[in-house]
Amino acid sequence: MAVKWERVAPYLEAGFASEGRVERSGIVDRMYDEGADDDVVDTVDALGSRVFTTVDDAKQFLLSQGLIEE
Repeated sequence: MAVKWERVAPYLEAGFASEGRVERSGIVDRMYDEGADDDVVDTVDALGSRVFTTVDDAKQFLLSQGLIEE
């Protein structure tokens, strides 16, 4: 089941702001520390080893996989 983009976006945006890219590893660690919802963590975890240069690129990937909805 797809997760609403607005539930995922703050984590990706924060990761991009601190790292200058969107990368699963740092974002998921932060999500666990903050007690994020499991569905949202699983969605971000699907980024795998991919590195995205913009939040929009990561969003488009998650949309293409049917993992988020707007």
